[in-house]
Amino acid sequence: MTGEELAEIRRAAGLTQANLAQRAGIGRHAVSYWENKPRVDRYSWAVQRMGEVLTLPERSPRPSWQEQADAQAEAAFIAQVTRIKARAEAIVAKRRVPCGAKTRKGTPCRCKSEPGKRRCKFHGGMSTGARTPEGIKRIREAQHRRWARWRADKDGTQPPTTPCI
Repeated sequence: MTGEELAEIRRAAGLTQANLAQRAGIGRHAVSYWENKPRVDRYSWAVQRMGEVLTLPERSPRPSWQEQADAQAEAAFIAQVTRIKARAEAIVAKRRVPCGAKTRKGTPCRCKSEPGKRRCKFHGGMSTGARTPEGIKRIREAQHRRWARWRADKDGTQPPTTPCI
């Protein structure tokens, strides 16, 4: 229940804050305090006293302190398990294992892999780019098309269809 709902119930009963406070045996500022709250605690002393004067909607039974403590402990345990799993996943993602690829001599590579991969930078961990003139030309044209599309999206125009060299 919200404070606004409490105020509506009081107004429907035809009472002012001062009248309700006097009948409930509490201060007028307590009535004002609870009517301005975003969430009304039905188990507080002042709200229970106001409930004796007004007809408030039914409330659910209050959980015992042991149930509340158990719920808090369970929530803390779940949060801790989630943090541990996230930390373990981050460690696995950054793990560097021996590469193990065959070298030119035929022996296994002893370099460590790139983080999160299975091969080192020499055996597929990092790209070194095109080496042949045809490959370099193909990369250059692909980059030109990519940036032409980006400029066209930015300016709202059509991208050019002719390749540039």
